[in-house]
Amino acid sequence: MKRPVKFCAATLLGVSMLAACSEDDPAPTENGDVDTTSDEEVEDIDEEEDDIDEEDDEDLDEDGNDETDETEDADADEDTAAADEPEMMEESIDIVFYDDQVLDMYRETHTISGAGQEGLAQSAIEQWIEGPNSDELISIIEEDNVSVQYVEDHDGVAHVSFSPEFADINVGSGFEIGIMDQIAYLVQQAGFDSVLVLIDGESADTLFGHVDSSTPHEPETSLEDYEEM
Repeated sequence: MKRPVKFCAATLLGVSMLAACSEDDPAPTENGDVDTTSDEEVEDIDEEEDDIDEEDDEDLDEDGNDETDETEDADADEDTAAADEPEMMEESIDIVFYDDQVLDMYRETHTISGAGQEGLAQSAIEQWIEGPNSDELISIIEEDNVSVQYVEDHDGVAHVSFSPEFADINVGSGFEIGIMDQIAYLVQQAGFDSVLVLIDGESADTLFGHVDSSTPHEPETSLEDYEEM
């Protein structure tokens, strides 16, 4: 009876040793290699993955959209808008005024600045409304409330919209064409071919009761024909 007991004891001892070895030896991976990664290294990898997930979550807004992409898109839109903005221009513009006897017209040079050719033309017309520097020249626009609403480029034609008061200017017969010429000279120096005068954004059939303003106007004389004051 002593041999079976010894055999059972030996068997149990062998099983125990095999179990201990299986706990200490790393398990093979899917490709058959032995996984030698320690428990501490596994914990470090898990912590790094959690940090990456947290960073990704921080980049998301309340709706789950990527804030980084939205910021880049906003920056791109700002760059596009900046590129579309007209460049500031500064030019020496000859403004034509009547003399104090309202007999002849003369040129007076002004330094005008504006954003793009539209802004430059509008600034020049606003200076024309304000009047000359010389005491020997006058502006025949007596309405203080006349203003330039906007200047727009339409295929080389400057659409100049004045406030309604511009249509109420009382000018003598023969001066209407002179006024239209003075405006046209200004827009031509800003880079336009001709001018179409509008009142409050609308085309007017006539201005001052005599001048046809339904079509673009170009002066028949050259700016150089007028002496400089």
